[in-house]
Amino acid sequence: MKKIISLCFTTFYVMTLLAQTGASTGIQFYKGTWKEALKAARKADKMIFIDVSTDWCGPCIYMEKFIFTKQAVGKKYNQAFLNYQFNAEKGEGVEIARKYEVSAYPTFLFVNSAGYLIYKHTGERDEVGFMDLVQEAMEQEADPNNLGKMEQTFDEGNRDSSFLRLYLNRLAEMQVNSGEVLDAYFNILTDEQLRQDSTLLYLLKYMPRTQTAFSAYFINHYDQLAAESKAKLTDFLFDRIVRTWGGTALSEKRLPELVTLRKFADKLDGLGKGERTLLNRIDLKYGVLVRDYDLIKRAGYLHTNGLLSIPVDSIRREDKRRFEKEQSIISKEQDSAKIAAFEEEKEFLINIYSREIWSPLYEAADAFTHLPSTEKQALKDALAWTKRGEELMPGRFSGLIKKLEQKLSS
Repeated sequence: MKKIISLCFTTFYVMTLLAQTGASTGIQFYKGTWKEALKAARKADKMIFIDVSTDWCGPCIYMEKFIFTKQAVGKKYNQAFLNYQFNAEKGEGVEIARKYEVSAYPTFLFVNSAGYLIYKHTGERDEVGFMDLVQEAMEQEADPNNLGKMEQTFDEGNRDSSFLRLYLNRLAEMQVNSGEVLDAYFNILTDEQLRQDSTLLYLLKYMPRTQTAFSAYFINHYDQLAAESKAKLTDFLFDRIVRTWGGTALSEKRLPELVTLRKFADKLDGLGKGERTLLNRIDLKYGVLVRDYDLIKRAGYLHTNGLLSIPVDSIRREDKRRFEKEQSIISKEQDSAKIAAFEEEKEFLINIYSREIWSPLYEAADAFTHLPSTEKQALKDALAWTKRGEELMPGRFSGLIKKLEQKLSS
């Protein structure tokens, strides 16, 4: 009997010790709703550390398995914060990710117990680098002008120009959307100030990837900028206004908005081949949607201009030259990951120039299948594009060839 009692006691002691050891190893994440986590943080008088991840994020899995489980990491984070985790694509995590504008993973957020963002970091870190985030977040919390305090001050109605400029700069440092604050600053400026290039250039520094009242104003007043200022802004404006906003407007079929953005693109000077190619793609897709046959033809001929005049044997030689160049570079590479990536992409790299040729041929020919059967010459031209594309990349154009031949025979 004594042996049984002794065995039971020993088993209980070992299990308790293991449980205590497990509890002290790694980050302990709070289990509960976001509202409950905020309440618990207020009670504990701690900031909240939030790990934002997704199921498919490789670096997130790495952090979860190999960094969060470290005893030193757990000790530091458990003492400093109330720790919380959520999946950005599930449950209330979707709304929380939207609130803190999380778009890449993993993202680590440090917020105060009122829910205001103090510090934000995107991307994996090793053990030492991840523990360094604790000090970085603490320093931000101690700053009287930290992001959380400034957001609260803004929410309470402060619209002083010097405060708004400081807040815009802090938002930019943390890569947080500044749209609402930018518009607040824009609204307190005088018309005379807005007529100055320096004012518009300053505001553009903070123009976010989402559209704002200021962005609409800027598009309407772009012409007032001096030529020198316009030249410096071309790349930025094309990327932000045309590529980002125009691409979104097209995918979501906000067509009147797309027309405005597309017209703005024509005002930009010094556009390169890549930018012109994107504009042709936009015009082709828009033309198909609204059945603007003249636009389809104009964009299609621009998109394929000169491609049929390139001899096939020249294209093959360029394919070979580019592949051998990549092969020569990778042969000197010591990084096994890069070597493995090259092997995986070899099939693509073998004919990379051919792909550059057939892609616009395919896009234009596909758009031309939406032309009426009366457009005989345009359809014949599109058929020629598809046949060249089929010669370069067999099997990719057979469906288009059939469609075009049927239209031509009708």
